[in-house]
Amino acid sequence: MPAFERLAPPPPPDLLVARLEAMTAPGDIVADLFARGGWVARAAIDRQRRALTLESSPLTRLLAEVVLRPPDLRHLDAAFSTLSASPRGDSSLKFAIGALFSTHCATCDRTLIADEFSWSPGPGAGAGDASAPERTPAPTIIRKSYRCSVCRDQQGGLEQRQADPDATDHARGAADLGIDAIRHGLRDRFPVPADAEGLPEELLGLHTDRQLLGLSAILERIEGDLRAAPVESALRLAFLHAVLPASRLGSGPGRIPALRIAGGIVRTHPPAVVRERNPWLAFEEGFRIVRAFVQRIESGAIGPLDARLGSDLGGLADGSSTVVARVSTAGALSALSRDAEKAPDSERTGSRPRIRLVLGQPPVRLNQERLSAAYHGTCWALGREAASLLPLAALGGSAIRTPWSWQTEAIRHSLEAMAPLMARDGRVVLLLEEGGPEALLAAVLGGVGAGYRLADARPTDDAEESGGVVEFIPPGAAVSPGPRTRAGRSLDPVAGGSGDPAMVPGRGLFSAPERVDARPFSADDASRTVTDVAVEVLRERGEPARYERLLGEILIGLDRAGHLRRMVDLADRQAVEAEAEAQLDTASTAGADLVAQMLTLINDELSRSSQRRLTEVGPGRWWLQARQDLEGAAVPLADRVEWAAYSLLSTAGPLDEGAFFDRISALFGGHEQPDQALVRACLSSYRSSASTSARLVTADDVRNRTAEHTELLARLADAGHRLGMNVWIGRREQGRRFGAGTLGDLLTAPERTAWLPGVARATAEDLGEVDCIWYVRGRTAFLFEVEWTAMLGDVMLRRHARIPADDRLVRFLAVAPERAELVRHKLEASPVLQTAMESDNWHLILWPQLRTWLSADPVDLAALEPFLGLEPTLAGGGHQLDLFSRPDAAPQAEP
Repeated sequence: MPAFERLAPPPPPDLLVARLEAMTAPGDIVADLFARGGWVARAAIDRQRRALTLESSPLTRLLAEVVLRPPDLRHLDAAFSTLSASPRGDSSLKFAIGALFSTHCATCDRTLIADEFSWSPGPGAGAGDASAPERTPAPTIIRKSYRCSVCRDQQGGLEQRQADPDATDHARGAADLGIDAIRHGLRDRFPVPADAEGLPEELLGLHTDRQLLGLSAILERIEGDLRAAPVESALRLAFLHAVLPASRLGSGPGRIPALRIAGGIVRTHPPAVVRERNPWLAFEEGFRIVRAFVQRIESGAIGPLDARLGSDLGGLADGSSTVVARVSTAGALSALSRDAEKAPDSERTGSRPRIRLVLGQPPVRLNQERLSAAYHGTCWALGREAASLLPLAALGGSAIRTPWSWQTEAIRHSLEAMAPLMARDGRVVLLLEEGGPEALLAAVLGGVGAGYRLADARPTDDAEESGGVVEFIPPGAAVSPGPRTRAGRSLDPVAGGSGDPAMVPGRGLFSAPERVDARPFSADDASRTVTDVAVEVLRERGEPARYERLLGEILIGLDRAGHLRRMVDLADRQAVEAEAEAQLDTASTAGADLVAQMLTLINDELSRSSQRRLTEVGPGRWWLQARQDLEGAAVPLADRVEWAAYSLLSTAGPLDEGAFFDRISALFGGHEQPDQALVRACLSSYRSSASTSARLVTADDVRNRTAEHTELLARLADAGHRLGMNVWIGRREQGRRFGAGTLGDLLTAPERTAWLPGVARATAEDLGEVDCIWYVRGRTAFLFEVEWTAMLGDVMLRRHARIPADDRLVRFLAVAPERAELVRHKLEASPVLQTAMESDNWHLILWPQLRTWLSADPVDLAALEPFLGLEPTLAGGGHQLDLFSRPDAAPQAEP
């Protein structure tokens, strides 16, 4: 809904469903502590779970009423028709409001109801605009907009028409409607923030008298008539979508203008030409928005849903209700704890109700626009009591700058209150939005400060997309892997034993575990842990990692070592000392933001000038630096994911896309989880043209690819001999069958026993593994690698890394055309591969282009350039390539 897009954007539905299915079972209780309209509760109820939703604000609680119990569209339409026809004076509500905007058609002179009037410089007669300058000229109507079906039918053109106002329009716009009592009643809906005594009157001044009269009449019927709660909530939401568009700030139908309040006054400037929109038409537009919203959620994947609202957790335990919905206030969580203590034991479980999963988003960080919109909308749609729950003091001050530590404290306070209600094997999952590293760190520190242990912290998608997931283990639960029986069954942790959340590893390699509070926080120890964790993650991934993904693993490592808890405890002690000094009127300042402190510690350790184990190989990408670490690195994750994708498509039978992505996720978990862009690129590369989203198959076959590989090596050997150069074929390839013999038969006797270290400065073992080499001893060498996959790590970063670059050495990588886009993706994603391409003088060529060039007679190096690259320019003219930095290294074909 437009009013909530900026105020409280909903969580991603696919992530909600995945977590609910993976972490809960039917009948479990799921809680959302910072809800934004009941979306988590709706998804939980649809899957036979029970839900507790603490809404972020009264407006999101109003939205949750519609989301959890969507009104029947027939009942909603009937309620709107009844409200429209409700008596108002001598007429109905709709026509009574329309009479205030009565006008005449400029063409046929028929009496009509105007859609809106345009004023310049702004409507002021009776508007109560406290901020308008004293010398502002008298406002005047300069244009009117209306609909005339008679002129459309008789003269053609559009039904919507505009014309200059007449004398009646000016008189009606300047008339005194005597609405002092109505204005006073509307003013009482606005609680007055400190140092903002004139704010309610200024907000009312955004409307003309006849607009206030119409809005007040609509609001009176919404609140005065007896209706079902979901229907009334839907009508209030429709009214919410009508107020701002019908104000001086409105820019047109269907658009919710921005509102900014600071220093106790409205800072948003109205446009030069102000629209005075008919409030009933604005309400109709708002109703259409809400009706379409209800229709969408009823026809969505979940379908019709009617939650049973309860008042406490006891109702959830005995099954009489499916959801408890409250507004998140200071006492809401305390009240839940008391309710849980009073709740009788469940007949099903024999214990008091426990929450299995806390799922949702962190609390919305307020800014000036969000708080202003929440205050204005809550006052109009719900009234003074609901608006009093908002942090109104900030409206009377300067611009709001909410630090990330505020979000940390909000998460910490809520999770501390929820700890007694959590099941021992429960989990807390926070789905992050924008914010980058600060948002991730704020959520992590909030949970750790509440006594929870960090189980996961990572981004959910590609580098260009924002968001992430933070997962916690509740206090008292076993920390993975935890104690187990010989049969592999989990056991409860024993104090001081395996899985005890209060225990962390000791200082030394063979030191016994120690309590997390056994020693104070040490920045030096934490910095060493940062480097150790980063190196270990990079070694296991086998390729550079983005900073965001590395940060999540570093935070998990810091928590497992106890550094996060110690840092939070240190910050708590410093805060207590600072508060005590302040009470004694002693000059002191609070410590820096905890999120900023930890982020600075991590960044400084990664990028310190004396760092010898890590290096930034590209913007925001880190890799290993020490030789020992590089030698111990695993096969690049991108190559392992590629082979896993091919293996699934070729051996697992027909799969749909959902099952494919699920299988890949199961194969690569934790810090080895690949970016979704890589998985999609692998799927696109190996799926055949006959594949559909419901049935994935591959056309690649190892036997056929091996035959193609052998045929290309034979062509290379023949072309090298025709160039007058010596040829080598890799030892593992020489035994392959080709024609009536083997590939080794294509080599001469001296070539089969050649001393390869004389070709390049490398060992015979390393050079002997190269697929094909053309060489003139002492002058030049061409190294060819032929690959039908896009697995570049073993070839470029391992095998050829042991063959030093030389002015007389040129390397070619021949790639199957189906792998071209995947190769491009890997090169763009890996700065290490890019560096190897440049420093080792690599050239890419596709198989068809290689065959074409090799089949020429004679083979001409000058004609090679147009064939090179993943997008060869075959139309280009051939000329001698600058393959060598030394001119005397270029080979000359022998006659």
